[in-house]
Amino acid sequence: MKEKKNRKRKKKLIIFGGIAVLVLVLFVAAVEFTSHSGFCASCHYMKPFFNSWETSSHSEFECSACHYPPSGGIRSVLKKKIEGLVMLGRYWTKLYVKSKPWAEIRDESCLTEGCHDKRLLEGQVKFQKVVFDHKIHFEDLKRGKRLQCTSCHSQIVQGEHITVTESTCFICHFKKSEHYPQIDDCAHCHTKETLVNNESSRFNHSLVFDNGFTCDKCHSNTVIGDGEVPRENCYKCHMETERLEKYEDTDLMHTEHIYEDKIECNQCHMEIQHKIIKDIETIADCQSCHTDFHKPQKMLYIGEGGKGVTHPMPNIMLEKGLSCKGCHIFHEEAKGDGIKGETFVSEAEACESCHGKGFALILKDWEISTNKKLLQIRATYNTTLQKVNGSRHTNKRNAESLMEEAYFNMEIVDKGKSVHNVAYSQELLFAAYNKMLEALNVIESRYKPPKFEAPAKNIPTQCSNCHQGIEEINTNVFGLDFPHKKHLIEQNIQCDTCHSNVRKHGEFIATKQGCATCHHRDPKKDCTSCHNIQKTFYQGGTLNGLEIPQDIMFEAGAECTDCHLNDQNNIFRSDEKKCLDCHEEDYAEMFTEWQKSVKELSLTLTSLLKEKKKLQLTAQEKNTLREIERSLQTIKLDGSSGIHNYMFMEEVLTNLIKNLK
Repeated sequence: MKEKKNRKRKKKLIIFGGIAVLVLVLFVAAVEFTSHSGFCASCHYMKPFFNSWETSSHSEFECSACHYPPSGGIRSVLKKKIEGLVMLGRYWTKLYVKSKPWAEIRDESCLTEGCHDKRLLEGQVKFQKVVFDHKIHFEDLKRGKRLQCTSCHSQIVQGEHITVTESTCFICHFKKSEHYPQIDDCAHCHTKETLVNNESSRFNHSLVFDNGFTCDKCHSNTVIGDGEVPRENCYKCHMETERLEKYEDTDLMHTEHIYEDKIECNQCHMEIQHKIIKDIETIADCQSCHTDFHKPQKMLYIGEGGKGVTHPMPNIMLEKGLSCKGCHIFHEEAKGDGIKGETFVSEAEACESCHGKGFALILKDWEISTNKKLLQIRATYNTTLQKVNGSRHTNKRNAESLMEEAYFNMEIVDKGKSVHNVAYSQELLFAAYNKMLEALNVIESRYKPPKFEAPAKNIPTQCSNCHQGIEEINTNVFGLDFPHKKHLIEQNIQCDTCHSNVRKHGEFIATKQGCATCHHRDPKKDCTSCHNIQKTFYQGGTLNGLEIPQDIMFEAGAECTDCHLNDQNNIFRSDEKKCLDCHEEDYAEMFTEWQKSVKELSLTLTSLLKEKKKLQLTAQEKNTLREIERSLQTIKLDGSSGIHNYMFMEEVLTNLIKNLK
C-alpha cells in the first residue's frame, strides 16, 4: 500500500515538475518573444506604428530599447513585461478603442551611450535648408520652456516614425505671446552661409547682405496662423473644474504638458505655417487698397488668365514668394489738388540691387523684344479686323469672338508690362496670332498675315530663365549687325557657342575666326550683307558723318572675291601676296607701306586725343573731340588699315591730326 502511495506521489511530482518546467519554458519564451518588436504588431491598431518603425532609421533597434528607460535592472525589465501584459489585456478586452495608443520616450533613452549621447556636442546641423543647433534648444530655456527630444522628434505625421515636425518649430518660433518675446529673427535659422554661394540656395543673396536689405523686402506674409489654444481643446482630455481653471497659467501648462508628460504641441495649439506664399492676392500688399487695379500685372505675374494658353506659367519670382515691393522699392511723389501722396514705382536699379550690375540691360532687352512683337501683331490685328468686319460670312460672330480674345491677350501684355512675365507675354502674343488665323479661317478669308514667330524653344533653360525674347534683339559684334533670331532660331546655334559662364557670367567668347568658319563657307555669298562698313569704304557713301568717295579699285571693277578668294576657292583675309595675282611685285611693297602709314597715323591720333582730354575744354571743344574720336573708331572698324580706300583714310587721319594740333 505504502509503495503504491509513493508511486502516486512520484507520479504527481513528475507531472507538477513537468508543468512547472513547461510554464518556465513558456515564460522564458514569452519574455523573449515580447522583447521583440514583432510582438507589438500582434495588435492590429499598433500595425501603422510598427510599419513606420520598419522603414525608419531606428528599425535596427527593438521598440523596447526606446520606449523604456535603458537602466533600472530587473525592476525595469519586470515593468516592461507588466506594462506589455496590461496592453495585451486592453487589447483583448477592447478597452483600447476608447483611446488611441500613447507612449512617452524619455530623453535618457535617446541619449544613452552608443545612440545620440554625443548629439549635443556636434554643434550645428543642416535640416532641410536651415541650420539647427541641438545644444541651444536642449539646454537653454526656449520662451521659458524646457524641451525634450520628443518635443521636436515625434510621430504626428502618418507613416513617419520619430521625425522632426516643422509645425512644432513654427509654434515655438512664431507664436505671439504677452509673456515671452518671439524667436522669429530669420537669421536664427537662415544663416548667411546657407544663402550666399550655396548650391542648395537657388538665389545668391550676396547683394542682399551687402546692401543691408531686410528679408521682408522681398518675402512678405511668410507666417500664417496665430497658434492660439482654444479653451475647448482642454476638454479633449480634462473635465475636472480645478484643472480647467488653470487654463491661463501658461508656465504650469507647458511644464505639465511638455516636460512632465509629453503632449504634442498641435494637440492644443492651432497650426502655424511658415512658408513662401505663391498667392498674388496675399503677397501683393497693393491689393488691400487697389482692388483689381493691377489686374493685367497680376495675370502676367501668376501666368494665368490669358486666352489660348492652357498651362500655367508663373513668374519664377512668384514661385520664390517675392512680393510686389521686392521690385517696386523706389518712390515718386504724386501731386494733385494739393494732396501729396507716395507711389511705389520700379526702376532698372531695382533689378541690379539684387541681381548685380548689368541686369538692367536684360530689362531693356525685354522691353525692346516685346515692343517689336506688339508692333508686328497690332499691324496684323488691324488688317485682320478689317477682313472680319467686312465679311458677310454666316460664322462672322464666331470670328469676332476670336478677335476679341486676341485683343484681350494683346491688352494684357501691353497694359500689364511684359517685365512681369516675359515668357508668358510671348506665349500670349503667339496665342493671339493663332486666334487671328482661326478667325480668318472661320470666315474663309484668303488673307495670309505675315508670319509671327513662336517663342524660341531651343534656348538652354538656364539662359531662357532671364533672356526670354533675346531672339528679337540685334546687337553689334565686331562692328557688324548681329541678329540673334537668325542664329538662334534659323541656324539653331546654342548660347554657349558664343557665351561662357566659366570666368564671368555671359562672357562673350566668340572670335572673328569662329564666325568666319560659317559665314565664309559659301564663296558666292554677298559679302556686303555683313561687312557694311568695309562696303562703304570701298564703294563709297556716308558713314558716321564721313563722306567717303569710291576706291579706285572699285571704279576699275574689282570685286571682293578678287582679293579675298584663295586658290582653294576659300574666303580668307587677304595679304600682300594676293596683290601679285594682278599687279607687279612692287605693288606688294605698296600694300605694306599703306598699312604701316595708316596704323602710324591712327596711333598718333589716339595719343593726341588722350592728351587733349586731360585739358580744361569748353563744351564745343569736347563735342569736337567726340566727333574726331568717332571718325577714328570708324576707320579702325574697317579693319583693312587703309587697303579698302587708302587715299581717303590717309587724308582724313592727316587732317584730324592737324585739327587737334
